[in-house]
Amino acid sequence: MQISLRNISSIIFRKPSKILKEINSNSLMDKWLLENPSPELFDTREELYEYINNSICQNAAIDYLEFGVAQGKSMKSWVRLNDSPDSKFYGFDTFEGLPESFDRIRFTDPIGEFTNNGEFPKINDKRIGFNKGLFQETLPSFLDNYFPQNRLIIHNDSDLYTSSLYLLTMLNKFIIKGSIIIFDEFFCSSHEFQAFYDYVTSYQRSYKVLGATTNGQKRYTQIAIQII
Repeated sequence: MQISLRNISSIIFRKPSKILKEINSNSLMDKWLLENPSPELFDTREELYEYINNSICQNAAIDYLEFGVAQGKSMKSWVRLNDSPDSKFYGFDTFEGLPESFDRIRFTDPIGEFTNNGEFPKINDKRIGFNKGLFQETLPSFLDNYFPQNRLIIHNDSDLYTSSLYLLTMLNKFIIKGSIIIFDEFFCSSHEFQAFYDYVTSYQRSYKVLGATTNGQKRYTQIAIQII
């Protein structure tokens, strides 16, 4: 495996505490994967989305909340797959990239990575509404006026532990039996996985794995989890 100079420097200058945290999260994740095998495995996230929409939700109306929209690739897939006129799609993002560095052992994505230059993705669907800003700025006021009527699907592509844990705790009272949470970087053990683990442990939530992608790896890349 070739490692770039950028990756080498990110490892050298990482704080030992962050490296230790990821090592611990890796161990925890390996144990969790053994205890929670996915009943369905897919090669791509689009195949996972299609399975969730068609087989689990049966193309019924959904409330789809996506955190970390960027250029809108996943949002485009979902509005194409789910054609119910009663579905609602909400996107949350600064659209200016990561608000903090996305650190992993082998490399780091810096602040501002994954930017859409402050612009909303161009998706022609009247069911979509975008919320621009940090989740801590936009989610509280959104939830003050949010009255869910459909099955809730949370798509977390925020990457970061802090962002992931914040949105899950804020949405806890709306996450009920049947709600589905999709993680896009679940393989990043010290970020999305750790946030999910800390959330379900702290709030004593029961769940089951619906499906995952592997991209040829032992670990799940994307994963869909249902609250039971």
